[in-house]
Amino acid sequence: MQNKEADLAGPGVSTYEEVEKILPTDYEPVLPPLKRMKALFEVKKYIEENLCKELN
Repeated sequence: MQNKEADLAGPGVSTYEEVEKILPTDYEPVLPPLKRMKALFEVKKYIEENLCKELN
């Protein structure tokens, strides 16, 4: 089974240590994790729905 840390860091970023190098030292997320996840799903849904409409 694959190491879950690699999956959690996101595509193109291999570890949490790599994420720490990219983010500013004073980085504070605007939304808590659950709300961020819901917001990302809404953006994804919006893009998919509207892309399908435009391509149809």
